[in-house]
Amino acid sequence: MTDNLQKTKTGKWVKILLVLSLGVNLMVAGLVVGAALKEPYQRSSPKNQDAIAFLSYALPKEHRQEIRRELVARRDEFQTSRQALRGLRVEMIAVLEQEPFEIEKVAMLLEQQRVLFLSMGELAHDALLRRIEQLTPEERTVYINSLRRDARPRQASN
Repeated sequence: MTDNLQKTKTGKWVKILLVLSLGVNLMVAGLVVGAALKEPYQRSSPKNQDAIAFLSYALPKEHRQEIRRELVARRDEFQTSRQALRGLRVEMIAVLEQEPFEIEKVAMLLEQQRVLFLSMGELAHDALLRRIEQLTPEERTVYINSLRRDARPRQASN
C-alpha cells in the first residue's frame, strides 16, 4: 500500500514537471522560431525628414560623425533655443486661454518660434555645408550615389 501511495505522489510530481518542462521548451522554441523568421534590423533613411537631415544622412560615416561632433560642441546654443521654445509654449498657452482671444498674439508667438527653429537649422546647415566642401572627389561620388539611392552609403570593410 505504501508503494502505491509513494508511486501516486511521485507520479503527480513527474507529470507536473513534465508539463512545466514542455511549456518552457515550447516557449524557447517559439522565441527561436520568431527570431529566425524576423528580418534583421536595417536602418534606412527616414522618409519624412527635413532636407538637412536627408542630405547629412547620405554622407559617408566619418563625415556624419564629424557633423555630430560639431553640433554637440555647440549644444549650448541649441539649449538656449530649446529653453526659449519652452518659454514660448508657456506663453502660447496663456495667450490661447485669454478672453478676448487675440489671434495676432498667437501669430507673433508662432513667428518667434519660427525664428528660433530657423536659427537652429542654420547651425546644422552650416555644419553640413562645411562637410560637403571637405569631401574628396571619391567621397563626393559615394555621396551622390547614396543620394540617388535614397539610402545610406555602404560601409567599406576595414
